[in-house]
Amino acid sequence: MTPNTASPTTRGTLLIGSIPASDAHDAVELALTELGPTLMCVPDGETGPRSQWVASIIAALRNHPAVVLKRDGQWTDYNDRPRYRLRRGAKLDPDKLHLGYDDAVRMSRPVVTGLLAKHGLNEALYQVGVASGFDLALLAFGPIGAMRYRKAFNTAASREIRAIQSVVGNDVVFQIELPAELVAVSRAPRILRPLVARWMAGVSVELARLASPGTKIGVHLCFGDLQHRALTKAGQDCGRTVELANAIAAHWPSHTSLTYMHIPLAAGDDPPSLAKSYYAPLARLVLPADTHLVAGFVHEALSQDQLREVMGIIESTAGRRVAIAAPCGLGRRHATMARDLMRATRDLAEG
Repeated sequence: MTPNTASPTTRGTLLIGSIPASDAHDAVELALTELGPTLMCVPDGETGPRSQWVASIIAALRNHPAVVLKRDGQWTDYNDRPRYRLRRGAKLDPDKLHLGYDDAVRMSRPVVTGLLAKHGLNEALYQVGVASGFDLALLAFGPIGAMRYRKAFNTAASREIRAIQSVVGNDVVFQIELPAELVAVSRAPRILRPLVARWMAGVSVELARLASPGTKIGVHLCFGDLQHRALTKAGQDCGRTVELANAIAAHWPSHTSLTYMHIPLAAGDDPPSLAKSYYAPLARLVLPADTHLVAGFVHEALSQDQLREVMGIIESTAGRRVAIAAPCGLGRRHATMARDLMRATRDLAEG
């Protein structure tokens, strides 16, 4: 068997990253057992502290010599999080920011490689999730900090991406995760939305611009999924998401590959709409010919027949076959539900 890395006209499946499991072995074993060769790329499951997305990275800042904790938080919701500031006269040196992406790959890569061999998927691409510098700076330092410090985080991430490539080579897709950018566009007044989308697209591609030529990158647009709750509603249609996706594609640097664009078509515990009108803006989506469109709509609130109906609407409106995924990672679900969602995803891909 070989993984589904064919043209964007072929259905495949995508796991956004986190999988509810005790360790990388159990997470990847579950993914390969349930999704097998339909997987476009294989994450290590982002288990342990990494299951809560960037929480562990932001928690580690309290030990940074240039950073002061202003207020602690427990991540029970989007406002209950640690807040920081820089010490007077200090600078946020990218060389002293350690995000842990490369360390995680060094630890999990042998496990993933062994399981790929076991399942006969030796040609599969590795998948590494990377938060945008804007999101990290925003969550740690607030809106002004996002403007000041996002480039430091992106520079640190690009250093770790190169370190990963030195281990894995180019058989890896780096997934840039952009919830704050999509939320900003979604909340913008209609008259300002095109301007906000263009600005956020420029922010979204900063990490891609820093990447080495030939780097494969996927984009994960998201409404947030903390405690399986979105940061904002998905809206009456997917037009805001399409607007940002188009702006990102238009700004994409030519020296890297936009391997896929994941568009969320549900938000947290809000299921996908069954109304055709919700998906109408997909007709305006413009992506490079070699970019997979990944539709994030597999949700536990819909039956398999309803999910198949939604998939038909999406593909008919977009005018192409899509790869299939959940709106976000499965790490906030319990293991049984994650398995069921994987099975539903594979059934849709193979149907």
